[in-house]
Amino acid sequence: MEASLLFSALIFVVTYGAIISGKVQRSVAAMVGAVAMVLLGLYYGFYTQSEVIVHAIDWNTIGLLLGMMLLVGVLEDTGLFQALAVWVAKISRGRYFYLIMLFGFLTAIASTTIDNVTTLLLVAPISLSICADLGVDPKPILLTEALFSNVGGVATLVGDPPNVMISGAGGFSYLDFISNLAPVVIICVLASLVAFKFLFARKAEEENAKIREKANSQESFLKRRPSEEVKDWGLLKRSVSVLGLVIFLFVIHHEIGLMPATVALTGAATLLLITRPEMERIVGRVKWTTLLFFAGLFVVVHGVSETGLLNWVASGVTELTAGSVVLSILAVLFITAFGSAVIDNIPFTMAMIPVVTQMSSSLGMESSILWWALAFGAGFGGNGTYIGSSANVITVKISEDYGQPISFTYWLKHGTIIMVITTVIAGLALATQALTPMHIPLLPG
Repeated sequence: MEASLLFSALIFVVTYGAIISGKVQRSVAAMVGAVAMVLLGLYYGFYTQSEVIVHAIDWNTIGLLLGMMLLVGVLEDTGLFQALAVWVAKISRGRYFYLIMLFGFLTAIASTTIDNVTTLLLVAPISLSICADLGVDPKPILLTEALFSNVGGVATLVGDPPNVMISGAGGFSYLDFISNLAPVVIICVLASLVAFKFLFARKAEEENAKIREKANSQESFLKRRPSEEVKDWGLLKRSVSVLGLVIFLFVIHHEIGLMPATVALTGAATLLLITRPEMERIVGRVKWTTLLFFAGLFVVVHGVSETGLLNWVASGVTELTAGSVVLSILAVLFITAFGSAVIDNIPFTMAMIPVVTQMSSSLGMESSILWWALAFGAGFGGNGTYIGSSANVITVKISEDYGQPISFTYWLKHGTIIMVITTVIAGLALATQALTPMHIPLLPG
């Protein structure tokens, strides 16, 4: 094994170990790891300083996050989140598991229309507002939102960042994703909801008891009218109009040749122009540490990829499964799932795309089924840990900002179960599809 490969793997392991331990702030660990990887790359010649800026950092993801954070920053001034909080609480009548179920479905559905990161930026403040008014623990609800946003996001091209990359590599359309992935996603959402019913059964009883103790506060909260929570109707109308345009452009961005980051930043610039808010306040709401975390993480993972470690592992798997379509599908699915849980599904998908291309060619497969295995693995596998997807990192950051931090072990305890359940369901669906005489989509389209 070459020294560059060995040392890059060591930097990777130490960086992720620091992130997981929580002893070093995540953004600091990622940035230190990035600097160490670049210096190592310069010494051994597998990394250049220009490559860090041009290739390593996924600016589409960074731009998408920045644009949506600015949009949400303006929306916070409208009172929309408080209005939605009252509306959701009235529907659930303050029953804790109903809140979990409602927000689970809400994020899963929203993530099929807009990306799961944006969904979390919009929905999480609503749930935190409700939990604060009812005096209950927001962590299970925030966790549910993140997990369901990842599951729901798999269904469409724009729902999950890895799907955007897979679409570009495989040449798939918006309808291709819906027809092949959406039916399995629906089953996984329902199965996940059942799992949560058992996982949080005791917790729901405890939180319902808290709500009953605050009966007077709950009654007052439930009597509030959503429309009375809106602070500025004019600002709300302008903000929602721009947000609607952004969502529409997300749906058609592939057809008109715009990247998601371009759409998000265009929407943010438009909204800032027509609303003229106090920029210092809006910019202060951007989660800059989260953006630094992603930038550092991209550099670390790209360095590992450049030394050939990920390709070396993937090539070995290809040799072991050569000749068997079903084994190849399951290998791509489960390797991507567990790899995404550890590494982050965006860079891991990036590393797996050339592997899937090679496997499809060597197996003589005209079907796109290996690509769907990659999509399921990246989306569902990202639920395994809180560094498995962009939406997870955003959720943990929000929980920390509101003084209700979600720990790595807490996420692992619940997220791994959902990851395994959904990945197994996807594996059964793909294996069944592969064994049919023709590799047809699960829905016509």
